[in-house]
Parts: sequence; C-alpha cells; structure tokens
Amino acid sequence: MKPVLELFHRSVRKTLLSVAVILLSQIFLLGPVAAQSPRPLQLTAEVIEKKYCSISPDKVTLQLKLRVRYSNLGAERLIIYQGHDLFYQIKVRSDAAAGAPYEVLLLNMHYFDEEFELIDASSPGKVFEKLAPNKFFERDLITGLGVTDHDKDRSSTAVKPGRHTVHVIVSTWYQTPQLAVKLREQWQRKGVLWTQPLTSAPVSFVIEKPAAAPPCR
Repeated sequence: MKPVLELFHRSVRKTLLSVAVILLSQIFLLGPVAAQSPRPLQLTAEVIEKKYCSISPDKVTLQLKLRVRYSNLGAERLIIYQGHDLFYQIKVRSDAAAGAPYEVLLLNMHYFDEEFELIDASSPGKVFEKLAPNKFFERDLITGLGVTDHDKDRSSTAVKPGRHTVHVIVSTWYQTPQLAVKLREQWQRKGVLWTQPLTSAPVSFVIEKPAAAPPCR
C-alpha cells in the first residue's frame, strides 16, 4: 500500500494537471498568442530529424524531431522549470499559404504521474534550470504528422508534401499563479522565476512523400 502522503501528492498533481490542460487549451487553442515586446528569454527552434513510416499503402506518417533552444538575453539569472511534465503546441502550414491560418495545430503533453517532483521548496531544485545571462540550454521535442497527396478526407493532423513552416509554443509553468508569486519572491536571491509561455520564430522545412516507407512500429 502506498504511503498516504504519496497518494495525496498524486491527487493534488492530477488536479493541477486538469487545471493546466484547461488553461493551456485557452492559451493555445482559443486564440493567437499575443505579440510580445523584446523579452529576456528567447525560444528558437530547428528541425533536426525527419522519419517516415507507413500505416497503410496510401497513408504515411512523419515523425518530426525539433530542437528548441532557451537563451537568456537579459541581465538576470532566470529560473525555468525543466522537469518531466511538458506541454507544447506545434503549428504547421504550407509556405504557399503564407498569411493563411495554420493547417495543423497539435497540443502535445508529457506527464508522469508516478514520479513526484518537488516544486514548492526553499530554493529551486533539480527540476529547474538556473540560466545565467548570455547562456542557453536545449531540449528535444517530437511530434507526428500525417502526409497525404489528397485534400479529400485529409485529417486535421495531415499535410500535403512540399515546403512548410513550423511554429513552436511551449508553456513553462503548470502550477497555480499563487505558487508562482510565492516562489518568485522566495527565490529572488537565486534568480527570476520564469512562468510565461514562449513562442519561437517560424522555421521552414520540406515534407516529402517517399515512394516507399517502412511500416510504422
């Protein structure tokens, strides 16, 4: 039988996850991210790997691996959550449709309920990156897209071959606003706790439709 404290933490984390999903859905899906003035924390992205596989003779899936870089362009040390819980949105559209709405909007989440993370502590622990001025760190993200030649019956997560643009938005805080205020004040001698979502500049890449792709596993 699991200790009562552990079960309590799991219950609290599930509640917070539900709140986070609702909030992130509002931020990511109900409207565009507001334009930001120059900010000390910059997010950039690059496509580092593309893998194709087939789920049927006429359906191909692309696994897209992206590397995002968090760069501290300011004068203060920043404290950024980098634990195992991760929420991010991928937006994709054809370069030929520049200015049009994005064709594909994917909300991705990684959430591990079995492993408790200590967030509310006297100082930022191992799940936080302490990023000095003019330094950066990187993280890899993976998402999947369908690839098809046909517009008819094309799913909301599929695109046609050709040159496309991908845009990444990541959230950096999944706890309550009240806890963020408390920890920002409590940790101010260690740095500035960052809690705002980040958005990358669009990145252009090419999607092929291979004549033959290995079966998906």
